[in-house]
Amino acid sequence: MFQKRKVTKQNLRLAKSLKKIRQSREMTQEELAEKVNVSSGWISKIERGMYPPNMKLLTKIARALGVKVRDLIPF
Repeated sequence: MFQKRKVTKQNLRLAKSLKKIRQSREMTQEELAEKVNVSSGWISKIERGMYPPNMKLLTKIARALGVKVRDLIPF
């Protein structure tokens, strides 16, 4: 589900965007993780830019947050 990649500027932008939207929804990492069926550790790694999610997981995250995938990608 995850591919470890080098931390890039793009990964960090996605990570920042995801964290900002999650926090604006007053949702914890644990709550988001439960909704998308991953561990809170994975959400933490995604939010630090260490493991960018694949499209399937990104879609689940967007749905759980009530946004579109493109809202998570600030490119």
